[in-house]
Amino acid sequence: MAERPKVNLNALSELKNTTDDMIAPYLKSLGFKQSHTLMDVRLAFGFTACTIAGLTFYYDWTAGFEAAKFWTLYAVVAYFILNTALTFWMMFVEGRKVYVGERNGVRITLSSHTEKHSPFYHLKVVTSKPGTAPLTANEKISFTNWFDQKGYFVEKPFKAFLQNTIPALAAKTPEAIALKSENKSAKKA
Repeated sequence: MAERPKVNLNALSELKNTTDDMIAPYLKSLGFKQSHTLMDVRLAFGFTACTIAGLTFYYDWTAGFEAAKFWTLYAVVAYFILNTALTFWMMFVEGRKVYVGERNGVRITLSSHTEKHSPFYHLKVVTSKPGTAPLTANEKISFTNWFDQKGYFVEKPFKAFLQNTIPALAAKTPEAIALKSENKSAKKA
């Protein structure tokens, strides 16, 4: 996490996307191996649909409309089916997942979202080990904890937040312990 991204503090989507983007490099530095299966399936759907469209165009261009109209109908139906499947994949399988990874047999899945007009980052962490029931942790924290007043991302408090939220990381740094006690006192108020 060498570079410090700068975002517009009034753009909730920029805050969320930048935060999501910073998860993978940090977890990689801790030895987690990211699974790209969700993105690979999405890309396969997209490339297949584009290939169908490209081949149909090429056939229409070389053979003419009359010869290609029969195949164009099938291509349009196939394209529609693929894009519908892609939409369902993104909505129901990917959902809000921003990271899936594994380290030492522990698999973690992180999902995030924000609510309209709310400066809070919601993170759901599902941790699973073979042979045990998955553990779920939900956290809600303000973006102001890791973005400074000028909109620059600040690593330390973000790392502390992740350490407190992800059970497999077990918060042991002073920053993580301080953030944890700060969040407990804020929830009581």
